[in-house]
Amino acid sequence: MPKILQIDTCLGVGSTGKIAEIIGSYAKQCGWECFIAHGSRYLGETGMVPIQIGSKFDEYCHYIISLLFDAHGLASKRATRVFIEEIKKIKPDVVHIHNIHGYYINYKILFDFLANQKIPTVITLHDFWLMTGHCAYINNSCNKWKYGCEHCHRINQYPKSIIDNSKRNWQIKRDAINQFSDDAITFVPVSDWLSNYTRASILGVHKIYTIPNGVDINIFKPFVGEHSKLYQSIDWTKKTIITIAARWTDANGYDDIIQLSRMIPKDTQIIMVGLDKNQLKTIPINIIGVSKTDNITQLVELYSASDILLNVSREVTFGLVTAEAMACGTPAVVYKGTAGEDIVNCETGYVISSFSELMAIVSNCKENKKRTSEKCRKRIIECFNSDIQFRKYIDLYDLMIHNNEKSPNNITKV
Repeated sequence: MPKILQIDTCLGVGSTGKIAEIIGSYAKQCGWECFIAHGSRYLGETGMVPIQIGSKFDEYCHYIISLLFDAHGLASKRATRVFIEEIKKIKPDVVHIHNIHGYYINYKILFDFLANQKIPTVITLHDFWLMTGHCAYINNSCNKWKYGCEHCHRINQYPKSIIDNSKRNWQIKRDAINQFSDDAITFVPVSDWLSNYTRASILGVHKIYTIPNGVDINIFKPFVGEHSKLYQSIDWTKKTIITIAARWTDANGYDDIIQLSRMIPKDTQIIMVGLDKNQLKTIPINIIGVSKTDNITQLVELYSASDILLNVSREVTFGLVTAEAMACGTPAVVYKGTAGEDIVNCETGYVISSFSELMAIVSNCKENKKRTSEKCRKRIIECFNSDIQFRKYIDLYDLMIHNNEKSPNNITKV
């Protein structure tokens, strides 16, 4: 029985944690023995064999080192070496890495080991962190990640630091990645949009295979059932825009939504999901605030009842909420030049350059939803069905094992 070891910050929770669980479920159906290594802070249920890397104290120490020295991913040395001993015991046929950042593991020590032992390694790119000297997300105003970061203007953003070591970090990442042989590593961006960035980065010298994120179309579908108290408290005769973020900050569009609330007419309202306690107290009256929730049924209910899903992030690498809303029959609005254009086409939503274009869309949103709802769901079923997308990883694992066995440089794994 082949063995797959996945690695992520989270265990069974959050977007990447849930993706790892789905992949693990499909792998088990195909006869794989599945392990999941994870950090200590974000813990849920898993159907795989869990392996915790370090403790909360280790992660706290990693955070301090990252903050003081801009050394994110370079602490947790002892925890990572202990974890490597576990890898030696498991002897995985493939290692699949999701988020390698998050204050829980030393990526250099891990990469040194995996490259040295020629263990086939898949790295899913959910963000830009491995491409840069500091940032998890980038924008069009900075191209330093292509040639060598320095003088980073986002030091105060995750992973926050009080000094700038982005030049050194970029070089360490480049060298750590380049030690892998061609057949030993494959990078998997989650959108064509992200693939273009990946090819232009330090990762571009290696194999790149795009696998878009998938949506469970059996869960995310037009809502049928008894409505919640939240639903009953909302005036659905109004034109309703829903927008969602895991955490609302200025960087991912919080100020944009507040500005939008001042522009929309009185017959229009915004549902804003993912707000913290302070934000819930200060939002304008025409915004219905909802705290971060893992209640999938409630999300499906809100997606299904809203007239438009608005994704304001210009840096999101896929746009899972966009696909989820469309699976529920709700058209989406995304920005031009973002990953949202991979999901939304002219029959299933709108691609805009500014909020000024949104006003005309909102005025006819209820009629437009009736016209496009079935097309929205059809597009997700055909192009972003999780049964299709995540099973591609199993094919990739099999291919990498086959290539590894053929390699003349292959050595026995310890």
